[in-house]
Amino acid sequence: MSTTIHEHAVSDWTEVARGLADEFRVNAAELDRTAAFPTDHYHRMRETGYLRAGVPVELGGGGASLKTLALSQQALARGCASTALAVNMHVYQVGALADGWRTGAPVEGPLRRVANEGIVLASTASEAVVAGEWTSDTTARRDGEGYRISGRKVFCSQAPGMDVFRLIATDQDTGAQLICSLPAHAEGVQVIETWDTTGMRATASHDVQLSDVFIPQAAVGGSLTAKPMEHPAFARSVIWFHCLLSSCYLGLAEEARAEAYRVLASQRRADSRGQTLTDVMIGQLEADFLAARATRDDVVGRLDANRDDLQAALRETILCKQVVTTLAAAVVDRAVELDGGRAYFRKSPLERLARDVRAARFHPPAAPVSYQMVGERTRQSWQ
Repeated sequence: MSTTIHEHAVSDWTEVARGLADEFRVNAAELDRTAAFPTDHYHRMRETGYLRAGVPVELGGGGASLKTLALSQQALARGCASTALAVNMHVYQVGALADGWRTGAPVEGPLRRVANEGIVLASTASEAVVAGEWTSDTTARRDGEGYRISGRKVFCSQAPGMDVFRLIATDQDTGAQLICSLPAHAEGVQVIETWDTTGMRATASHDVQLSDVFIPQAAVGGSLTAKPMEHPAFARSVIWFHCLLSSCYLGLAEEARAEAYRVLASQRRADSRGQTLTDVMIGQLEADFLAARATRDDVVGRLDANRDDLQAALRETILCKQVVTTLAAAVVDRAVELDGGRAYFRKSPLERLARDVRAARFHPPAAPVSYQMVGERTRQSWQ
């Protein structure tokens, strides 16, 4: 960034995340079994300051950089992937708002609330992606000095724990897409418990019904007009989202790798042929993990130093998400193959991780739209 990012010298946020992961690992399987929201985990993340890690130091936060939060989310996912993925929807928004604040955007208020009150930000952008751009069926109807918001949002991770809900709604008069914020417990906001899924069960990514919810004009953070990705605030959000999302799935894959090796180390193989085949599979797993980690590290490392060119950063982070999550799934599959039939039992952590990693394909933009978006923007950059 053009503005220097000062990171808090007192807290090593990646170490904080590792400590939390060790705590969360103990009940990750039970949370998966019950699909209960990890309320206690959120209490611990608030107590340790993790929820405010990305807020600039000047505003009372931890000043964690993009790279630090990527490494931290990777570490956190090793303990409980559902918790890491759920809180990721808060962490990426804080990071994007912090970038906006450094460039002069009027977002000091929500950042100070995160730092001082410990509020949790939630959002959902999982509506239709048409021709490489987000659209919204949620409507905003002008009402005096504000708007009435109506619609239904899906995949709202951490819905039971959110304090502020950020969303996009289409202005009925102008067709513009408005970036809106509203209290999660405002009149007309209802969380509908629809999240009954194969994996990532504790993210509590329920639907949210919005019925004529009033928000003042001040709660509208901007208008996306015809090309949402060209709006700086939206672009920053997508960049942070993809960098940190990739890190969550990389951490999940790293945990699967460690579990497979733990099981192998406890075994004795007398069959030399079987040992050779095992070594081949280990080598293939290592290659996939190396490629995933190298891709994430390269993209995040360069963008941590400079992300002034938002459109170039968008192209890279969209591909980063696609490449890293695909390879993460391959790592988990190889770990399951190494563990054999044991990984099919519910008592194996690999059984849960194999289900959790499948969620990666559903984060927008999914393939082939992600490739179409990158291809279109790369071609346009030549002109």
